[in-house]
Formats: sequence, structure tokens, C-alpha cells
Amino acid sequence: MEIRLLRLPFKFNTPDGEMEVTVRPNAAAGPKEKSGQYAAAAAFIGHGPRALERIRLTPLAATHSEVMKTLVTGFKINPEAHDPDTIDYRVLTALCTADGVHEVED
Repeated sequence: MEIRLLRLPFKFNTPDGEMEVTVRPNAAAGPKEKSGQYAAAAAFIGHGPRALERIRLTPLAATHSEVMKTLVTGFKINPEAHDPDTIDYRVLTALCTADGVHEVED
């Protein structure tokens, strides 16, 4: 499924808590990934054990603005690729159905 966000900043609710879509530098750059790249992720913004936990949404890009453009023009997500009992599945499903998310038509 390809979706785009109609507004930024974007906050939405999941069964596990409130989240916000953020764009950050790739903090987990390993030996095969260049540092200085950016990606968008859904991050928990409430208090608790999941505070600031992130679920990556977009591929890596060279600049912050490239990722922002991807968020408003369209990016692919696949909740069905995850086990229904996982946090990734619940978050991606909630994102797909949130107000302010539009499915990109082919």
C-alpha cells in the first residue's frame, strides 16, 4: 500500500499509545550504511516503556528535505508483512487508517 500524509507534523493514535511521524538522521548506521542519511519513523511520544521507541517508515535518503517530500508525495508500507501480534503491525495498521493519511492511487 502506498500512502501519503496530508499534513506535517503528523500525530496519530495506536492501540499502544500516541505516536508522531518524525524525520531523524540514521542513528543506526552500520558498516554498510553511510552516516548522514535520514529516514522517517513513527515514534511513541507518551510516557512509559515505549517512550521514544521508533518504527521506521521510509527508506534512507541523503537529506531531511528528501524524506519530508516522500512523506507528502507517497511512500509504501506493508502491515501484512508483519505478524499481527507485533508492534510493527499494530502501528502500521493504525497509520493507514488515521485521519490525515491518504492512499496514493496508481
